[in-house]
Amino acid sequence: MRRAGGRAAAYHRGCLVVDHIEPAPDPVAGTRARFASFGTFFAEVLAGLGVDAHVGEVPGEYCPGEFSVHGRIDGVPTIKLVGTAQRVVAGAWLFSSVVVVEDPAPLRAVLTDVYAALELPWRPATAGAAQDLAHDVTVEAVQDALLAAYTAVVRLEAPEASRR
Repeated sequence: MRRAGGRAAAYHRGCLVVDHIEPAPDPVAGTRARFASFGTFFAEVLAGLGVDAHVGEVPGEYCPGEFSVHGRIDGVPTIKLVGTAQRVVAGAWLFSSVVVVEDPAPLRAVLTDVYAALELPWRPATAGAAQDLAHDVTVEAVQDALLAAYTAVVRLEAPEASRR
């Protein structure tokens, strides 16, 4: 069961799920800013791997969101690559992301059934994968790039004493 918010999301072995958890005295504060900054983070990581990735909603996408990470074909936002959701609890927040790297066909099939059962509109063609735009990208390459990017961010934000 997906503990973060949002609509139905599907994933399989060709996807990466990234859950980021942080303590916060007021976890509701900054909700919108987190969506924006994580969207930018994931788009930049994918772009570094040759994927034409950007932030913004794709018309008709599943689990629509202003800060979805999408891929462009001929300059047009066409396929959703990363979906994000948040959950806040007393004293902390969870930001969960699903990065679709390979084989979007099974996801389209599941989401078609789920969205039909929920009577929610969507366009199945919007469910895509990073490999649709950069054929050689792999789950391992995206994982390595995300870990490197997280490591760089943690080093930049670490308190001075912990850098020694």
